[in-house]
Amino acid sequence: MRRSTCAAAAVLALVALPTPTQARDLEDSLASRWRGAWVLTAIDTYSDCGGIHTNNLVHGSLVESRGHFRFKPGELAQVKDLDLKHAKLELSLTLPESLLVSYQDGPFTLYNEVRCLMDFDVELPRSLVKDDDLKGIEDALQPVLKRFESQEQATASRFWNRRQREPYPEDYDRTLAQHAAWKAQQGNAVIQARIDQATEETARIANRVSSDPDYLKGLSAGIEAVKAMDLSRCGDLLGRDFNNIAPKVPQFASFINDTATRFQHGYQDGARLLFGLESLQRLPQCMVPVPEIPQGPEPSDLPRR
Repeated sequence: MRRSTCAAAAVLALVALPTPTQARDLEDSLASRWRGAWVLTAIDTYSDCGGIHTNNLVHGSLVESRGHFRFKPGELAQVKDLDLKHAKLELSLTLPESLLVSYQDGPFTLYNEVRCLMDFDVELPRSLVKDDDLKGIEDALQPVLKRFESQEQATASRFWNRRQREPYPEDYDRTLAQHAAWKAQQGNAVIQARIDQATEETARIANRVSSDPDYLKGLSAGIEAVKAMDLSRCGDLLGRDFNNIAPKVPQFASFINDTATRFQHGYQDGARLLFGLESLQRLPQCMVPVPEIPQGPEPSDLPRR
């Protein structure tokens, strides 16, 4: 008896589900009216504004989201796509009005103008989808989304929150110029520090070069190892230092301990010597011109030329 009851319940559940054709026809009808439409939100919404859609799970008039930025009701959006499920309608929204987001780089407060995207996942009674009830679904959306035929109609509505992107601070162009000068100075300082290090290291190696044959063999091998490396780009030079220049010292089974030690010392010195000389020759060309800093107050940490 229990098996018969379970089987009957399963059959009823299957009957209650819309057929794929029904669901597709209903989704097409919704898409023809909502895809590309302009809407105003009627509840708080959220987005990370990071280039991907942020989920907003809508239960009645409540929303759950982990998005970083909150938008008040009345936010203008455009429906880019939708997907109808058995008990949920997923709408992909794009906010046409950007957001100004600040970030810190050294002593400077800078700004990015970002676009915000969100997914609106609205729970629906299963019966609306089962009964192919287009009007019922749109009525269920009304408490959370108000649809308009055009952007002009939406922005003329009393429900629009009239949000606009905040303006950039005054004299922001000068801030950008100061920041560019500061970045150039910071980069040049790193290069100069590496040049100073190369000067000291090559002088130190030159003073300890030995005439020992095993050492000289290693010195030659280390020089050849660095010659085989591509150090033509600034990043290749700055991405290495004197502790990780050449490949691992080659091992020779015929070497006894003392011979191997002298060879290894020579190999390391040869690699560091040529790397230092290459750095001294090429790094000055990696320096960049420092843009002129406009007149006016500067952040206190900005280095002066």
